[in-house]
Amino acid sequence: MGVSVWTFIRPREGELHLVSQRAVDEFFSNAARLPADDEGFVRYAQVVVNLEIRRAVEVLRIGFYQHRVLKNGKLDRKHFKAVMATVGEAAFGGLRIEGPQPGVIAAEHRFAKRRLDRLTTWKPTQDDLAKLRDVVNHKAGREIM
Repeated sequence: MGVSVWTFIRPREGELHLVSQRAVDEFFSNAARLPADDEGFVRYAQVVVNLEIRRAVEVLRIGFYQHRVLKNGKLDRKHFKAVMATVGEAAFGGLRIEGPQPGVIAAEHRFAKRRLDRLTTWKPTQDDLAKLRDVVNHKAGREIM
């Protein structure tokens, strides 16, 4: 029993292509480029699958992520640093030494989480979901999604 992560790049609506984990890792390490969509983002679906005897048997989780890229297809590091700053606000913004003033609700971390979600995720269309189902089932060699 094990787990594997499959990544599918979405260069255009309804179009998904399997990409190796190495290509994704190199993209984040600033060594490689990935194809961007018309809005200047690399959008991808990440599918976590459960493996039995090295065969995918079920989908455990699906995430739809995006990262802004430069014109040359490399990760926009300036934007990425801003996103990482928002991660800290979303995760630890609710921790305070002192409570908020009377009548004020401390909700900065909730707004940061919403901002982080808008910056890092995208909403797939029905065509995207149908295509993802096809490519996942094809890669698995059976219907798991």
